Amino acid sequence: HGDDPLSILLGGAARMELERPDDDESQLISHASSDSLSDHGGGGHRALKNGGSIAERSLASRIGLPFVYLTVGIILGLSISAATGTNCIKSESDLQLGPGVGSEIEELRAQLNECQEKSGQGHPPSGSIRNDTKKEESGAESKGRGSTFIPKEETSEEKLQRLRNALVVIDEEQQKILDMYDLTSEQAQKSVWYGGEGSRAKQQISDRILTAVSQRSGQFHMAFTGMSVCAGHGSYFNESYPMVVESTLKKVFGAANVRFGVRNACMGGTYTYPYSWCMSNIVGADVDVVAWDFGMMEAGRSHFTEGWLQQVLKIESKPAILFMAGYANQLLDDSSGGAISSQNIPALDQYRRGVAIHYGRVTGAPVHAFWSAPTLRERYTQVKIPDSERGKGGWDNFIELRSKSDHPTPEALTNLRWYSRKGLPGQASWHPAPKEHQIFGKLLSFNYMDMLKSAIEKEIERLSASPIPPPLNLKKLLQSQVTDFPDSRKCKDSKELFCHTAFHCSTSYEPRQGRGLIDLIKNDNYKKVLAPADNTAIEEVKRFGTGYLDRKYAYKGSRADGPLSFRLHHVKAGTVIVCEPTYGWRKPHNVIDLASEVEFFIDTHKVKLADPDGKVMKGIAKNCVVVTYNCPQGGHDLVMEPTVDGKDLYVSFVLWN
Repeated sequence: HGDDPLSILLGGAARMELERPDDDESQLISHASSDSLSDHGGGGHRALKNGGSIAERSLASRIGLPFVYLTVGIILGLSISAATGTNCIKSESDLQLGPGVGSEIEELRAQLNECQEKSGQGHPPSGSIRNDTKKEESGAESKGRGSTFIPKEETSEEKLQRLRNALVVIDEEQQKILDMYDLTSEQAQKSVWYGGEGSRAKQQISDRILTAVSQRSGQFHMAFTGMSVCAGHGSYFNESYPMVVESTLKKVFGAANVRFGVRNACMGGTYTYPYSWCMSNIVGADVDVVAWDFGMMEAGRSHFTEGWLQQVLKIESKPAILFMAGYANQLLDDSSGGAISSQNIPALDQYRRGVAIHYGRVTGAPVHAFWSAPTLRERYTQVKIPDSERGKGGWDNFIELRSKSDHPTPEALTNLRWYSRKGLPGQASWHPAPKEHQIFGKLLSFNYMDMLKSAIEKEIERLSASPIPPPLNLKKLLQSQVTDFPDSRKCKDSKELFCHTAFHCSTSYEPRQGRGLIDLIKNDNYKKVLAPADNTAIEEVKRFGTGYLDRKYAYKGSRADGPLSFRLHHVKAGTVIVCEPTYGWRKPHNVIDLASEVEFFIDTHKVKLADPDGKVMKGIAKNCVVVTYNCPQGGHDLVMEPTVDGKDLYVSFVLWN
């Protein structure tokens, strides 16, 4: 059904097997996104040690260190620069000093900006990812849209000139991408599909960017969800295509005085569910775009895609929907003859394509999709490199693109399956190598530069009018989007649970933006540990310093440790879902079975499983159990009591109505 990216990428997966959860731990910030690492727990008091930052020491000298410890130390958000180690208060909004110290703000602002400049934080990271340690050490929760850049006041003429300069910067950066791949603008634009005839998705996203451009201090966040492909496994984390997008777009958005950030929430070696139930918790309630890259795990499971779509559309900020074709087999065709085509990519599931377009039209949400092949196949054919021409450091499939014309092949399209370092955890034929990640990230960024350019041109037009009209308001813009979803065809009967139900979600998986199980757990006997299957892989991650952020944590205990209790808020009569972590290829023999070896209580009332045989969960979220209850609305305790000795209980997700 055509060559548009959504038609191709939603067709399913090149491989049906579950990926090994090969790479998980490592918080080595030298390879990590500054946006993703802006708040890693315990930050509230770190800078007060060893003298603190410039602004903090200045404040301490004026109003006394005890006051700082008591009223500032806990609430200050600190941004730790990976490059320099310099500690800075993230923003003026963090200086919640109370009465009597307002006169210090102007001087502190100058010191703050100076400190951020020295540490490379002139545009400090925009999102903060929760990272639990001990309760008493957990960092401040991610609030709103993260830290706020404090620009100077501008006149209309100054802003006009800055925006005109930003257009020049965008043109220069787009030309670099075209030169890198020897493409025209028209060819680069073919990699993004905006919903077909009659869709306003491109204009809607551009208008959303415009609301950030028109603000004194605008922000724009993209979140990427999916599997090990977008988590960067096999390459370094900062080589993954989401982080290529961030590094490419930060400069051009920054030229328009918009802080741009990417939240890479991709999780290797896990199931689509229960992950998809927790979209708001994982990506944040303030995100502007949420991307899907689950193609390898959802072949033949159309309701998975619909369920993810519904959960994203329930996010408070009403983000745009982006479907990504990110794994290696979506870039190139390995079939004989070498021509880049869609022949070896599974055909589109008609239901998926229809539901994505229909949801976009009915709800008003902008739906768009990315696939690199429509751009590349116009200019290039694919070849395998002969053994005699192979260098070192590559993978089994040595491939590159060759120009169809007499133009030489750009270096960025040669030796595509070479890695920065051979042997990094997760290297596999379906995981993109760095140059493939770069193609995805650069082409997607090119198209977002188009939308940014359109937004800037509109803002220039507004500021040039007399009198100047009010700017476009994001809240008003989103009023056209509704949350009354169309009737589904795949999410009926038992599958309703996976699509239409809105859950409160708490998880110990990282990264995430919202609450964790640490915020609900009532007893300290159960300890936060890595999922059993991940320990060896994480040792590899540490050894190589890959910087992957995805970590599958769980709370672990046994019958000897007593019951495991969580305090649930805003409970209504309905459903509780409890999930273990994923265990890789098989569940260890010494792990408790949730369905048969645990008793469940709401407060002191014993409750039964709604799906004791696992028929509802089978093939969807097989490490989960469903508990139904009927109790007064309000706060209640969920209690789990292991009934066998010699085995361990692991819990990673709790969801409730």
